[in-house]
Amino acid sequence: MEDKNIMSNDNKKLNIIIISGTCCNPAMASLDKQARSAIEKTASETGISVEIKVIPATSAFFGGIPKDVRDKLLASGGAGLPVILINGKAVSYGVPKIGDLKSALLQVEKEL
Repeated sequence: MEDKNIMSNDNKKLNIIIISGTCCNPAMASLDKQARSAIEKTASETGISVEIKVIPATSAFFGGIPKDVRDKLLASGGAGLPVILINGKAVSYGVPKIGDLKSALLQVEKEL
């Protein structure tokens, strides 16, 4: 998948990573698409600028994802993918709900 920027007037960008399970199960691509759509819609509604990057779960495990995220995914056998990280913090396991994602985006933006 291709990285995508959604720009706002304030030029602050929140780094969002979608940890995808499509490397192990191609049928999970629809979940990634739903997650990306939810992120883009939320960013558009809030006016928050985001940079979205999709990383396969196999790469994420070796690329330094937070230990708590790795442990949760290992314990669940990969259930909960895709995982949404905002600035390195897990905010969603599975396809995020717009309301929850909006709260998370606004909270992280406040902390910048």
